[in-house]
Amino acid sequence: MPVQKVRFHTDISDLMHFMENLPYTFRNEGTTIKNDRNEIKIINFGGVDLCVKAFNKVTVFNRFMYSWFRPSKAERSYNLAKFLLKKGIDTPYPLGYVEVKGRWGILKTSFYVSLCQQYNFMLSDIIKGEHPEAKEILGGFARFMATKVHPAGIWHGDLSTGNVLINKNSLKNYSFSMVDLNRIKVKKRISPRTGIRNLQKLTNRPVYLSIMAEEYAMASKNDPAMFAYSLIGSHIATSLTRRHVKRFLRIFKPKKAMV
Repeated sequence: MPVQKVRFHTDISDLMHFMENLPYTFRNEGTTIKNDRNEIKIINFGGVDLCVKAFNKVTVFNRFMYSWFRPSKAERSYNLAKFLLKKGIDTPYPLGYVEVKGRWGILKTSFYVSLCQQYNFMLSDIIKGEHPEAKEILGGFARFMATKVHPAGIWHGDLSTGNVLINKNSLKNYSFSMVDLNRIKVKKRISPRTGIRNLQKLTNRPVYLSIMAEEYAMASKNDPAMFAYSLIGSHIATSLTRRHVKRFLRIFKPKKAMV
């Protein structure tokens, strides 16, 4: 059998047995809710639903980097979740992480474990659909980013509509929770003019971009018109750059053989 060592960390003693056996449990139990680059499962333990994310597809280069030089994605997710909660920013409660290493301590895979958080919908449901309170929700999210997230120095490098969970608290009042944390960077300062660009990939609808930009500007005491122009312009520039890069890379894509 291949050499395999399971290393885990949790501050909850009742979870130690679960964490130690997680590689086997994840393989044989639970319900998969997402399975693309990484796999996410809901696993019930002691009557409580836990959310477990497996970081499976690790490149050869990153296997060495995560083994000896920098924290694994699971460890980063765990530490960043604790940091966000400390700053008053909601995220599913972190319970621990597991790393599976093979011969010579080379990382094979890692798992991040959190409580399974209930939510009414994701930001993607608002952006893609025609929610009657879309304006209030998008405005609330922009204020959340302007007054809580960015002032704390938090830059979500993978801020997408699927990474924001939303709960309705009362009439036209919503709370937001951030997930998929391992690409978050903590900076000393994020100015409003820089922070507004963090929203540029959320949608290609100018009306929605304008709503978020104007609310962000007012929450950070800036000019709404200028921020709307800045966010829409930044979105267009990024989209054009991405399109040109894809077109360029297509040149090197192998052509299909003629039958």
